[in-house]
Amino acid sequence: MSREAPACRKALNDATRRWPSRDRRSDGIMGDARHQATKSDHNLGNAVDVTHDPSVGCDGALIAALAQRDPRVTYVIFNRRIWSRARTTEGWRPYHGTNPHNHHCHISIKASSRDDLRDWAWVSATASPAPHDEGHTTPAPQTPATPPGKVTHVEPYPGIMLRRGARGLLVRRVQERLVVLRWDIRVDGDFGSATEASVRGVQRRHDLEVDGVIGRNTWRALFQ
Repeated sequence: MSREAPACRKALNDATRRWPSRDRRSDGIMGDARHQATKSDHNLGNAVDVTHDPSVGCDGALIAALAQRDPRVTYVIFNRRIWSRARTTEGWRPYHGTNPHNHHCHISIKASSRDDLRDWAWVSATASPAPHDEGHTTPAPQTPATPPGKVTHVEPYPGIMLRRGARGLLVRRVQERLVVLRWDIRVDGDFGSATEASVRGVQRRHDLEVDGVIGRNTWRALFQ
């Protein structure tokens, strides 16, 4: 009988360690009746779903980006996109399954990594959750920005478009990068008018469509 992989259980436990109050309603490892009727890594216990809860910082896009860098991972699905290690040169591709995976991030692992209990990257994520309610008055602590001109790595496009009104860790990361590029904005994880204006400025500098929306090309312009 199949059983859940300890590495998958640790993925959920590490998310809870990082964000104790996170929503867990879409968490899962073993496949239900619907999964059993199809070919799924959940049936073998080699896949884990981490609930997307950006209100506390457990953003599915962040989980997906960190999972891509983990050698245990074979593929990731989130927000109608799929990334697979076997096709890394293609990056994120459209996902056409019946479940859009917008309530959780799906992570499949290698069978040989089932018992690999190394910490998952999100357990030590340094960015802090952004304020998410109007009554919150204490600003979230800011992560020190990388000095201008010194980018330690090119961050992969997370596969999700960011626009005015978005909130969470990805927005915060973009704001940190905008500050590095000398745009005068507040790093608070809230994609407001000042962030949008700065994004438009970056788009103009790189001869991109000036719409204030961060898609693949704008992300590359920010983090190249």
